[in-house]
Amino acid sequence: MVEQDEYEDMSEELIGMLTTSDEHAGIDLVALGKVAALAFHDAIQNASNNTERSRQQQDYMLGVSNLGHCKQYAALMMKQVPFSDVRDKTAAFFGTVAGAAIEAQLKIDHPGWVFQESIFFPLPSGGGVPSHPDIVIPFNAQDIEAGYYQGVWDGKSKAELETIKKVGPSQQQIFQVHAYAKAAIEAGLLNPDHPIVVGDVYFDRSGKDVIPHGVMHLYTEDVITFIDEWVNDVKYAVLHNEDASRDMPREWCWSYCEYATACRGHDTDVEGLIESPDIIAAVDMWAEVKELKAEAKKKEAAYKRTLDGVTGSTGTYNIRWTEVGPIETKASTRSGYKKLSITKVPGARK
Repeated sequence: MVEQDEYEDMSEELIGMLTTSDEHAGIDLVALGKVAALAFHDAIQNASNNTERSRQQQDYMLGVSNLGHCKQYAALMMKQVPFSDVRDKTAAFFGTVAGAAIEAQLKIDHPGWVFQESIFFPLPSGGGVPSHPDIVIPFNAQDIEAGYYQGVWDGKSKAELETIKKVGPSQQQIFQVHAYAKAAIEAGLLNPDHPIVVGDVYFDRSGKDVIPHGVMHLYTEDVITFIDEWVNDVKYAVLHNEDASRDMPREWCWSYCEYATACRGHDTDVEGLIESPDIIAAVDMWAEVKELKAEAKKKEAAYKRTLDGVTGSTGTYNIRWTEVGPIETKASTRSGYKKLSITKVPGARK
């Protein structure tokens, strides 16, 4: 058995060998590491852009996942306005890959369930949207004793689940599973004369919450009416060459939406152009300090996870964990103060 001290000596020797190998080969290993990292990143983006849903977006085809989200986004899609911004899809990629692996195992565990079926969601007022629900539990495959009612489940990946546990599903997510259920009814997979259960199952792609969180509802045609009204509002804006409602906060748009520049432009709630060199320099330095603090907090959290439960001494630093209990404080009034907010002027991200 290798003792801890021997293991550390071996590790130091290996690290020394690795860090000096580039001197002999004349190769910039740090640069090669960046090349490898970019190759992985490009592969993630390319894989994300080649999914069926991504190809639908590239062809400006609305999907069920667009319903109930942002009417202006849907209107721009209907008008086939080219995307103005490129968004990184790493988080979505990991969610998609994990979701596909989960569905593959569920298919083995529950061979009577239906996965990613190509069906059609018809709108009451006419038209409709192609649909590919993650999971349909058909009427003839339900097992009520086990809790498996006929219906639709949609898998959603999140980085930790505390927020979704508190606020529940969004309008878009409620619309999505109801639209899938309606399509499954039309396809003969679900029986509308019996209870139909729809819902989302959220799993934590960070791995912190090992038990996913499910939120279930009884299917109701009332939601289909709401969806139809939402779509008709979008159609009205398109037909009359008007803007539809912008349903998402400006900050969300600049972070996630491919239409942020085309839709939001440079709209802001501040006025006046600052031209003073001293003030501009101070703003730039303030922003730089904030970025450094944010990066430091991110690193601190990562290192803290690595050191979880570790105690001892490195020879330079002593490491110990101390349990700090809750503290009750008397109610008090905090004095008012001025809060400085400096945010970057949004623009297209390449």
